[in-house]
Amino acid sequence: MTKRPKATRNWLAASLAGAIAVGCGLATAPVPSSNAGIAAQAVGKLSLDGRRFVQTGETVIQVPFGSKSELQHLVDSGMDVWTVMGTTAVGEVSQQLLNEIKQAGTKYTMLSPTEGYTIRSSFDKGYQTYETLVPKLRDLANSHSAICKLEDIGDTWEKTQGKANRDLWMLHITGKNADAKPGIVFFGNHHARELVTVEVPLRLAQLLLDGYGKDPAITDLVDSRDIYIVPMVNPDGHIHAEKGESWRKNTHADKDVVSLDDRGYFGTDLNRNYGYQWNTGGSSSSPSDETYHGKSAFSEPETQAVRDFMVSHKNIKIMMSYHSFSNLVLWPWGWSNSPAPGADKLSTIGNKLASWNHYTPEQASQLYIASGITDDFTYGQLGVLSFTTEIGSWNDNFDPPYSRVDKFWGENQPGALYLIKLAGETQTFNGPEARLENGQVVFDGRNVTGKVASAEYYVGKAGTPGTGTPITVRGTGISVASLDAPAKGRLYVRGRDVNGNWGPALAVRL
Repeated sequence: MTKRPKATRNWLAASLAGAIAVGCGLATAPVPSSNAGIAAQAVGKLSLDGRRFVQTGETVIQVPFGSKSELQHLVDSGMDVWTVMGTTAVGEVSQQLLNEIKQAGTKYTMLSPTEGYTIRSSFDKGYQTYETLVPKLRDLANSHSAICKLEDIGDTWEKTQGKANRDLWMLHITGKNADAKPGIVFFGNHHARELVTVEVPLRLAQLLLDGYGKDPAITDLVDSRDIYIVPMVNPDGHIHAEKGESWRKNTHADKDVVSLDDRGYFGTDLNRNYGYQWNTGGSSSSPSDETYHGKSAFSEPETQAVRDFMVSHKNIKIMMSYHSFSNLVLWPWGWSNSPAPGADKLSTIGNKLASWNHYTPEQASQLYIASGITDDFTYGQLGVLSFTTEIGSWNDNFDPPYSRVDKFWGENQPGALYLIKLAGETQTFNGPEARLENGQVVFDGRNVTGKVASAEYYVGKAGTPGTGTPITVRGTGISVASLDAPAKGRLYVRGRDVNGNWGPALAVRL
């Protein structure tokens, strides 16, 4: 098809640039075997075998870069950078910018079988659609009504225009105790095509609700925390992903969309639309780009809903936003290479999360500068400890088979439960983590300041660190049954490292 013109960029003056993909659903074609073989050789471990391609005008390429500034230029020019592997960026570029790359003599490798074709996304039937997700959330809330409520926190762009009836739905999970509690929020699916990011927060909700009253640690977390879960921030965009389109943005359109060619002109990247340091780098002012930041900060009803929710819930101490892909754990800043205030705390927690899921931990801007992101807003404006987890590898891409969700959830479950625990005791971020295994409390001293030296327990309520009954730690941990504690009542244990840092308390008995 004839592709829409892209925004003019000063390519020749810069030596590197890129563009975007929209993922319009046109006729698909399998990769010719000869081209598939060439592509597989070009990218080494990056397999394209079995993938189908669609003609959109965009081309998948990999571009080596010699410095971080060169990578940043790719991002600032609008390239849809899917992943960064070492000193190579992989993503999509338009035909216009591909031609400019050629003219500039920049080295690149084409991964598409031919120019103008990009990978066609799939939508495994196991994944939630918006239409299946909402009844699922209602069922969870209704079947656990004593500890769970379903709340509408805002509208999508299409609903504000009378084009559809979609909302941003949130599960609020907490015990019946009405006392003020520390809170934590989990967001999924800011970017529509990132399918697994709906499933991981949904799995978390299911774990908490099913484990309540059965697992002492989960029961205590639910009773003592306000846990908020928003599995799908971008319902309008997700509708496109459900059709097999590689759709990233929401669907904000300032004119009627009358043809597929127009599709590139609408949609705002919700994760570039937040107000803190909006439009200060790593986003685009061109509506046709995948990182289009919108006309103004918080121009989108979806980001307004998140903002209003966060501002009105001052008890929230920690925020986690799930994205895909690249196997990363990220923390602020994204808008600046400078470390954020409290960077040591953020990096310590981020490294702990990475010790469980085995992803790469780093400040978000170490990947590349990106402004207007969720983490920078929630941390910079509200002081909430904020993190992003990028789930999956190149071979998973944005649309892995649903059978991969079990693996992704297994990787990220320990970190999610740890963050819920930490939300109530954020001062214990550099102490050892305690977990219960086969009746024994095991202390995990990874990524803390020293080995576990001692522990203590409390009955009834977890007290201030250092005020419990001392326990001697031998070997890997302690047996709950061996504790000299009353037989009834809630029992909590926490550990201390050799430098005197206490970790968060773990409920081991109800």
